[in-house]
Amino acid sequence: MFVVVVEDERGALVAESALLDGSLTIGRTDENDLILDDPRISRHHARLTLEGLGVALTDLGSANGVTVDDKSISGSVMISEASRVRLGGYRLYIERATGRMRAPQDGLSTAIVTAEQAHGKLVVTEGAQAGRELMLFERIVSVGRTDENDVTLADTSVSRHHARLKRQDDGTYTLMDLNSSNGTRLNGKRVTSARAKYGDRVHFGNVACLLVDPKGKARGAGVTGESPWWLPYAVAIGCAALLGALLSIVVS
Repeated sequence: MFVVVVEDERGALVAESALLDGSLTIGRTDENDLILDDPRISRHHARLTLEGLGVALTDLGSANGVTVDDKSISGSVMISEASRVRLGGYRLYIERATGRMRAPQDGLSTAIVTAEQAHGKLVVTEGAQAGRELMLFERIVSVGRTDENDVTLADTSVSRHHARLKRQDDGTYTLMDLNSSNGTRLNGKRVTSARAKYGDRVHFGNVACLLVDPKGKARGAGVTGESPWWLPYAVAIGCAALLGALLSIVVS
């Protein structure tokens, strides 16, 4: 089963629907399964169909077309969770469902999850929320100010749908900014899309976080039980100073 997510050009959530079996139609009129009431969307624009373990996307002869990874399609193509799909002024992506959805209106029950099932977490390191731990469960994690996100940061500097973290097979993450008003920074540098790893510092607007593994292990200050990043340098400087003092005594 997959979850189909549609966002506008600024990354705001427009629609979310389950692709349980068979197919799901997308269009402007109410006979479609997923309705996008926008003049750039045709009456019958596209169709998503489960095929084996994948999903096929079909352009139903729409006026403004469908693009996948910036290429216009004709007929049907297979898409994955990494595919970048555009219909009119909307962005569409699919997530493999794990038994829960952000929006409850589709009738799916919320799964009970434990910390042991997380693949990572964000630890807030500054401000009023410092010390707060935000567990990452889904392969694709949405971050934003409102509670329809997987990770909610209640701060005015954070956009409604601010950023997305996607877990990669090698254990790193793809960090993507969703055209947020105040930007996303990785280790101090503003990014639109970048590779992140445990120990990296991530700012969502003015909210500073540290990306760590589920047990909180990573090099960096602000994680309980971990040495701050500057400790090795301080030790090296201290050793050098001690060695210099000893040499001065020997020479004198």
